[in-house]
Amino acid sequence: MRTTPAPLAGEAKPSAEVMEDLSRHPKTLQIRHSSNHQFRYSQTQKEEAYETRVSPAITKEYQCRRRRQFPDHTPLGKEMMISKALSLLCCVVLINLSNAQDQTGFISIDCGLQPDNSSYTESSTGIKYVSDSSYTDTGASSFVAPEYRANMMQSMWSVRSFPEGVRNCYEIGVNVSAKYLIRAAFMYGNYDARNELPGFDLHLGPNQWDSVKLESSEGTVSKEIIYSVLTDTLQVCLVNTGNGTPFISVLELRQLPNSSYATKSESLQLFQRLDFGSSTNLTVRYPDDVFDRIWLPSTPNGSKQFSERPTSSSRNSSGKFHLPQAVMRTAVVPETSGGSVDFGWTPDDPSLEFYFYLYFSELQEPSSGSVSKREFIISFNGNSFGRPFSLTYLETLVLSISNPLSEQSFQFSISQSRDSTLPPLINAMEAYFVNKLPQSSTDQNDLSAMRNIKSTYKVKRNWEGDVCVPQAYTWEGVNCSYNGTSTPRVIALNLSSAGLTGDISSDISLLTQLQVLDLSNNNLTGPVPAFLAQLQFLRVINLGNNQLSGPIPSILMGKSGLSFSIDGNPSICATGACEELTQNKSKKKKLPSFVIPLVASLAGLVLIATISAAILFIFIRKKKQGRTVHRTITASSNGLSLLRRDTGSMPPSMQRRETGFSTRPSLQRIESGMTDHEMNETAVDGFDMEPANRKFTYAEIVNITNGFERDQGKVGFGRNYLGQLNGKEVTVKLVSSLSSQGYKQLRAEVKHLFRIHHKNLITMLGYCNEGDKLAVIYEYMANGNLKQHISENSPTVFSWEDRLGIAVDVAQGLEYLHTGCTPPIIHRNVKCTNVFLDENFNAKLGGFGLSRAFDAAEGSHMNTAIAGTPGYVDPEYYTSNILTEKSDVYSFGVVLLEIVTAKPAIIKDEERMHISQWVESLLSRENIEEIFDPSLCGDYDPTSAFKTVEIAVACVCRNSGDRPGMSQVVTALKESLAAEVERKKDLPVVSTDSVEDLALGFGSNPPPRLR
Repeated sequence: MRTTPAPLAGEAKPSAEVMEDLSRHPKTLQIRHSSNHQFRYSQTQKEEAYETRVSPAITKEYQCRRRRQFPDHTPLGKEMMISKALSLLCCVVLINLSNAQDQTGFISIDCGLQPDNSSYTESSTGIKYVSDSSYTDTGASSFVAPEYRANMMQSMWSVRSFPEGVRNCYEIGVNVSAKYLIRAAFMYGNYDARNELPGFDLHLGPNQWDSVKLESSEGTVSKEIIYSVLTDTLQVCLVNTGNGTPFISVLELRQLPNSSYATKSESLQLFQRLDFGSSTNLTVRYPDDVFDRIWLPSTPNGSKQFSERPTSSSRNSSGKFHLPQAVMRTAVVPETSGGSVDFGWTPDDPSLEFYFYLYFSELQEPSSGSVSKREFIISFNGNSFGRPFSLTYLETLVLSISNPLSEQSFQFSISQSRDSTLPPLINAMEAYFVNKLPQSSTDQNDLSAMRNIKSTYKVKRNWEGDVCVPQAYTWEGVNCSYNGTSTPRVIALNLSSAGLTGDISSDISLLTQLQVLDLSNNNLTGPVPAFLAQLQFLRVINLGNNQLSGPIPSILMGKSGLSFSIDGNPSICATGACEELTQNKSKKKKLPSFVIPLVASLAGLVLIATISAAILFIFIRKKKQGRTVHRTITASSNGLSLLRRDTGSMPPSMQRRETGFSTRPSLQRIESGMTDHEMNETAVDGFDMEPANRKFTYAEIVNITNGFERDQGKVGFGRNYLGQLNGKEVTVKLVSSLSSQGYKQLRAEVKHLFRIHHKNLITMLGYCNEGDKLAVIYEYMANGNLKQHISENSPTVFSWEDRLGIAVDVAQGLEYLHTGCTPPIIHRNVKCTNVFLDENFNAKLGGFGLSRAFDAAEGSHMNTAIAGTPGYVDPEYYTSNILTEKSDVYSFGVVLLEIVTAKPAIIKDEERMHISQWVESLLSRENIEEIFDPSLCGDYDPTSAFKTVEIAVACVCRNSGDRPGMSQVVTALKESLAAEVERKKDLPVVSTDSVEDLALGFGSNPPPRLR
């Protein structure tokens, strides 16, 4: 994707130095041409850098400090200059070198640098560059011709070319969920002595970033994009399109604050970044710009440099944009009195969506008693903004838009207002266009597994970049499943005749969707691993013609529907045959004939004794415990007791609960005819649940509720009533004696609530168990349940911070159930109606009627009848009857999606759709902003919001193994909440970067808002 601004009558005019370099090209402001100056320095700069051994910025700062401290016209200055100059220079050099070395978040790769693993520091910028040998294992290193190295930065002297393979990639380790400025630079420099300019494509992960087309040997093409990464690795790939050999000179990554350049688009590609009114006609980058953005000098037609220079530093360095002083201390004003500053561009493709950022800072220091005022009006394509803007001395004003604009032309005009006594000015601007990168990368587990397999076997095939996408470049021998732009999965791996040696890699077990595995005709050794049987979709295995040995696992041999080939492995044998072979080898000396019968008789007696003891033990235990249904809960004189059967532990997970059950059947059960009642199985133990200090008589319950005066309505199999206990309001839940199912569930809930205590779990104050009357007294939750407030028609509008706070509360309650209880508890019924809100809207989880104590010592899961509420039930649990802690994770993910979207779990529009499917459909079309509740009006931190969606989507993964644990979810949600709190804390602060967000006065059809 390439966009070139066309020349316009009021267009920004590059500086003389830039124009000289662009004079061969008719179109001005072409970033790909003017970017030559990003990597050049003048001969004067070069000489100063080498003479002082420090960068020009360091030299300049030292000179300024020296003049201020030792004026030449004072005797003191003359006497002290020589004695103190050297020591001051040393201090300044040390300070600036220290700053220059602070390149946290920088990755600077000199492509083709030799020798491998070498590095150097660029003298003109202080940036440390490293060889690309650790980022790619393909391609060849070359130097550009000597005549093209003059005045170029050292990083442009070498290139890496890729004459072999269609796609070759750099793989770079990055910070997960971070925002990066990514820049790739290309200068041909006749490195191959052919004088043939190539053209090729540039990919970012599985998506095309742009095309690279060079127009001269000395010209530099620079591609820059701001991109939010979601994984721990980033792939930048060069693709041969048949128009010459791809090559690259420099690859740079700069980590940005997640709050900077916050838009609704995942990636922004640089169109232009201009430093208006530069007094040096030089580009500005690191160390002046802490993020190493490259600013090109420019003075628009009809404008001139602002003559005054501030005597103190601008107060803008701590804002989210961290604008460089060298840029914000210069500006342009109209060339004539009463004139305007005009600039703009015309995109080649009018369908492109643009974001722009305009930067202003007052540079004229106000004098005492002065009535001067600088106020200006900004017009865009002939339409003015709603009000004039004014500036404060040395404070930065940033104007940007919340939503991207698509126009035939972009024309800005800044003019003086009626009340202004000073002309308008502008310091700098940036323009980006949205680069839609729709294709999702391969599933991260699959991607990691395939990289490890590649490394383990040192695969020599063209395995570069993403495993599955783009489909045209899928790794050789790999087949994937594709469903639009959703995450592809590896379903077939063919490494036949690939020269593999060693054992069968355990990383293959991570390819959980694998259906076909062919490792035949290699030199693999070791046993046939049993983990292959755990791949539930695997239907074809070919291990023929290797050097495998030992028995074939019986679990693999007994796997139904599996085609298994093992021929050509001379040391392999079936389990029985291997046992027979072992026995034959051990019979070197035959035992006496009486030994075998004697041993058999003794073994029989021991077996009978063992069985008798086991039966006696079970009988005694059952008699003690009463009727128990797969539980570890027993009764004692002091109340309920949850006991571990051994010291086994269970990994953290997520759980859900509900006050009552919906009468709507789930989508799956509509087809099967199963009813909700059949689905909601609950096992209840026989036990005495009567701690004296919490037991109430039915007469007391009647008194507490004042004769059941305040009926709060039906909940599940009972009704709720308001009451008074010890002067405090309480909720009393009364179950009908006609509902055996509700009776069982409430008894089960009482068991759990006696033993669990957490600030985010509902508190039980007492109960009544008298005849056929069963009631439970809970703490009163003044704001009801979450479902009453989170819906499209609800009058309540929670802020984004409020929503995250509720989500964190629920997540912490679930985390306690999974990791803080012994044994752990799986809730089985987490949903919005089981999330209760107190008077301050703090959330507490309730509804434990379906909960199960889960003894991890007995295995990683429980087989149990399906229980829960339609829309919230884990689909894996529904189809297998296997309950794990990840079943609660799924349910929590649905609740989190409801919190984010204000949609119900099952959306009833033209057709019934689960909320997770609705969100996935929007993500596949990149309509991310449409996911969020419209009542939020976009008032949220984008990074926090998008991260929360990622958490929810991860929780509702169909494969339970891909879901996070509860502790991970709590940590991630707290980070999202912290980001939002930080944003809101900074909103009223105007001491650094002030960001305006105003509507354009365009009548009934305004474009997106300025901010």
